[in-house]
Amino acid sequence: MKESKKLSRVSTTLTKLKTSNQPHIKQGDNLILFNDRSVNLNVIVLLTIYFLSPALWAKDIKNSPNIILIVADYMGYADIEPYGSKDIKTPSLNNLAFSGKKFTNHYSSAPSCIPSRASLLSGMYPHKVLEPFKNTRGRGLSAKNNTLLKGLKSQNYRTALIGKWHLGSEKNFSPNDHGFDYFYGFDSWTLGYHNHLTSDGFPGLYRNNELINEAGYLTDLFTKEASQFIQKNHESPFFLYLSYNAGLPPYQTPDMPKSQWHMGWDAEHASRSDYVAMIERMDLGIGKILDTLNALSLSENTLVIFTYDHGGRNLVNSGELFHGFGTLWEGGIRVPLIMRWPNKINRNTTLNSPSIAMDITATLLETVSADNVIAKTDGQNLLANSSLVNTVDREINWRSRNMKAIRKGNWKYINDNHSHMLFNLSKDVSERNNLFYKNKTIANELKSKIENWE
Repeated sequence: MKESKKLSRVSTTLTKLKTSNQPHIKQGDNLILFNDRSVNLNVIVLLTIYFLSPALWAKDIKNSPNIILIVADYMGYADIEPYGSKDIKTPSLNNLAFSGKKFTNHYSSAPSCIPSRASLLSGMYPHKVLEPFKNTRGRGLSAKNNTLLKGLKSQNYRTALIGKWHLGSEKNFSPNDHGFDYFYGFDSWTLGYHNHLTSDGFPGLYRNNELINEAGYLTDLFTKEASQFIQKNHESPFFLYLSYNAGLPPYQTPDMPKSQWHMGWDAEHASRSDYVAMIERMDLGIGKILDTLNALSLSENTLVIFTYDHGGRNLVNSGELFHGFGTLWEGGIRVPLIMRWPNKINRNTTLNSPSIAMDITATLLETVSADNVIAKTDGQNLLANSSLVNTVDREINWRSRNMKAIRKGNWKYINDNHSHMLFNLSKDVSERNNLFYKNKTIANELKSKIENWE
C-alpha cells in the first residue's frame, strides 16, 4: 500500500507540473515538454528518486528470499534421523524436517561428485554441461553453464560458496569466476579435517583465490564462515551454498589427537563411531546456522534446503537401499531432500513423488523470478502448486560408466554392463526381485526410452 501511495503521489506531482500556470523554471537546457509546457528535468529526476526508489528497493529486499543450500557428501540414505537413523543423532535436521517438507523419492543426477554437483548448479543433466579442463586432467563445470548463479546474480543476490567445490580451479572454472562473491573451501575431492591437506598431502584450503593456513576442525570452520557470511549480508538477499565434506574420508573425529591427523583415510582402519561423530558435528553446525537466522529474524524469509550429492559406502547405513557410491542402484542415487520455508512450505509434510537434483535448481530460479534462465533447466519447480502432478509419466534418466537406468512412475529399469533388470520400487525398494522376464513389454519400453535419451 505504501508503494502504491508513493507512486500515486509521483503521478499527481507530475500532472501538476504539466498543467500548472505558474512561471516555468528554466535552468540551462534540461527541459522537457508536456503539451507545449516546459518542466525542469532535474525536478522530475529528483521527484522520481525521492518518491519511487526507496519503495522499490524496500519491496525487492522484502520479497526476495534468502537461500541456503546445504549439501552433505558420501553419506548413507538412513544416516540422518528424519530418514531412519538410530545411532546418529541429528536434532537440527530433525527440526528442519519437522518445520518443512521431506522428499522420500529424491535423486541425485549421478552417483559421484563432479557430475552430481554440476547438475545442481546448471540445472541440467551432467553430460550436457561437463567440459574437460584445458591445462590439467579431469573435467568440471565452466562458468558459462552455471545457470543458477546467472539467475541469482541477475536478481542482485550476494553469493557465497563455503566448503567443497570440486568443479575446477582453472580460469572460467573457479568459484569466483562462476560468480560467487566469496569462496572459502577447497576444490579437491576431500580434505583432512584437522591439517587441511589433500589426499596427496598438499595444502588445499582457500579463501577466494588465496591458499590459506588456518587452525580448526574443518566442519567447524565451514560453519563459522557460513554464519559470518549471513551476518555480514543479512540486509540484502543472499545465496549461501554450504557444502560440507562430511562424511567423506579421512574419518577423523573432532577430538582426534594431533599425532593422528595423518590417519583415517582407509575405511578398513576406521570405525562407524568415527563416522557418527563426524556427521553429528555437521548437524551441530547446521543448528548454529539456523540459530543465526533466528537471531537476525531471517528465518521467515529464508528457504533452507538440505540434501546429499549422492550415496556413500563402507561405513554408511543406506537402510533398505541396495549398494551405494558409484552405482545406479538406489543406494547410489536416492538421497534425502528437506526444504523449509516458513509460511510458504507446509510444516511436517512429506512428498513421495520422484524428483531429481535439477528440480532444486528450477525451484530456486522460479522462486527468485530469474526469468532469463528458467527455461534452460531439465528440472521442475518443487514448490509450484501444480508441481509433480503428472508423476506417472515423468521419466528420470541416469548414465554412469557401464550402467544406465531410467525411472518412470514406480518402475525402474537398469542395464548393468548389459544385464537387464526391472524393479517395481513401490513393492521392492531394495531391488531384489528382478521382474525383467515377467514384464518384457514394460522393460523394453523403458529400454527404448533411455536409449532415445542417450
